[in-house]
Amino acid sequence: MTQRVQFRKRKRTHYRAVGRALVCALVLAGTLGVRAGNSVAAQPAQPTSYSAAALYNLGNAYARAGKPGAAVLNYERARLLDPGDPDIEANLRHVRDAAGLTPESPSHFSRVATMAGPRILAWVGLLGLLIAGVSLVARPLYPGHRRKLSIAGLAGFALMGTTLCNAIALWPTLHAAVVIAPSAPVRVAPVPNEEPSFVLPEAELVTVIAEHDGFVLIRAKTGGAGWVPDANLALVVPKR
Repeated sequence: MTQRVQFRKRKRTHYRAVGRALVCALVLAGTLGVRAGNSVAAQPAQPTSYSAAALYNLGNAYARAGKPGAAVLNYERARLLDPGDPDIEANLRHVRDAAGLTPESPSHFSRVATMAGPRILAWVGLLGLLIAGVSLVARPLYPGHRRKLSIAGLAGFALMGTTLCNAIALWPTLHAAVVIAPSAPVRVAPVPNEEPSFVLPEAELVTVIAEHDGFVLIRAKTGGAGWVPDANLALVVPKR
């Protein structure tokens, strides 16, 4: 009788430990999820709602107004939030073709890794963290269910791996900018009175390397690099 009571007490203690771990993981997931969502959907310069639909409509308005740079910028932002929308892809390709720019050819890895939006994949990764954490805590407490808990842990790590692949695929976008001026002269040094080494066309995508005193150091798709006035560019992922 005493052994049964002790066993029940011990089992109740195990349940409490797992419950505490589950609550802590849920609180952590909620906190990190809100931060991830806020960082992905940072507020834009326009006083409109920052959503794929709003950015898509804004891109259409700029395209009709004959401003391919602003149109491409908003299409790229809309595609970041909703990568599977065929209308965004079609309009982005049309504006880039009309501007005489080289068509983009994303890799197979990028296509697969960005099939869902970053907000959804952030929650997928947090769910994987929750599942993996609970399974690791519960394994020594319930030796009879170690196999099931190991499978659950592997599933959790797989979900976290999916989010990691998405982060790797999106990393270049965090440093991407679009030329929004009719042309952007690229200089060797960040000074306005120097002759440009080459000129970037409007709506071209570049990689931002550094910033200094009103200039941005960029690397073009052709491999050339130099300094451009920051007023001629706009980041695809806007700063807060």
